[in-house]
Amino acid sequence: HLFRGNAPRLGPVQDDEALLLFSLARAMRPRTIVEFGTSNGFSSVNWMHAIADDSEARVYSYDILPYPSAVNLEDADPRFIFLQKSQADFDPADVEHRPVDIAFFDAGHLLEY
Repeated sequence: HLFRGNAPRLGPVQDDEALLLFSLARAMRPRTIVEFGTSNGFSSVNWMHAIADDSEARVYSYDILPYPSAVNLEDADPRFIFLQKSQADFDPADVEHRPVDIAFFDAGHLLEY
């Protein structure tokens, strides 16, 4: 698990949240994780550590912006796939029609009534 010494605040995944997500992933042994909202990649790296011992597991990460952290992760590990598109445009073909074991929504923070 990653620890960054985050003070509680609005924004990225906090350390206690990351620990919970990491623990769930380790217990569930997912083959396919889909996250919506890459941003600086903290949760992406956390997922990658959680699946580190499974060469068949994949993390598919969506964001509308091309964050450098996503490009770096994609270059570093072929099990991480970045898709520059909105979660509204998700298509099962994006994840090679794999069953999604974990879906993490941390994007699209729009509030409409």
